[in-house]
Formats: sequence, structure tokens, C-alpha cells
Amino acid sequence: MSLVKILPALLLLLLACIASAQQSPGPEEKPNVYLQNDRPKNAKESNTRTIQGTVKDSSDNPQSEAIVQLKDLKTSKIVDFVTKDDGKFIFGDLPMDINYELAAKHGDLSAPVKKVSIYDTRKNVILNFQLSAAKQ
Repeated sequence: MSLVKILPALLLLLLACIASAQQSPGPEEKPNVYLQNDRPKNAKESNTRTIQGTVKDSSDNPQSEAIVQLKDLKTSKIVDFVTKDDGKFIFGDLPMDINYELAAKHGDLSAPVKKVSIYDTRKNVILNFQLSAAKQ
């Protein structure tokens, strides 16, 4: 056979190979690059904080039913929280851009006021109060 007779058959075979190579991959062949943006989006960082802690008496025992007052220094709004049996309190979802004052009391007992500043960047602030008799 001469090269002239085989050449058209070779060209057809070469074109068939090129066409099959250009087809999309089958289910068993997965591409290395994805054009879709299926990556999980970064959750936006919360701009709120939580202030929590424990109120204890002078003997270091948790004080149930003590009142913890949270004062928003921007609006002067005060929120009260009555402690549970374990003496714990929690204030959540507080904006980071507001200064706060916290006070604890139970009957004639009280604790010094504590402050949380806008410059305190902690998301979870823990404040513990020790109740004592008010000084006269």
C-alpha cells in the first residue's frame, strides 16, 4: 500500500482521537479546577460580647437571688439579673461599642461597681463579685 492511500485513513483516525480527547470528562474523571464558588463563606465576626460571672458572699459561697445590675453608659438604661442557686449571672448580645457598669447587691450586702470599657476587646468577659456589708 502506498502512503497516499493510507494518508486519508490516518487523518480520519487522528481527527477522531482529537475529538474524543476534547469531550468533557466522564463521571469517573473529575476536573481539578472548579469554577463555582462552593467554598463556605467566612462567618462575619460578631460585634457583641457576653458579660458573665458569679456573686459570692464574704465566706466565698455562691449567693442565690442576688441582684446584678448592668448599666449601659450610653443610654443610662439599667437591666437587672437575679442570680440562680449557683450565684451565676449572664448578660448576652451586648454591643462592643458601649461602656458598661455592673453592680451586685443582696439585701444590705453589696460589691464595688465594676466597669467594662469599649477598649476591652474580649468577647466573653468574666466578672466575679464578692458581697460585703456597706461601709458607713
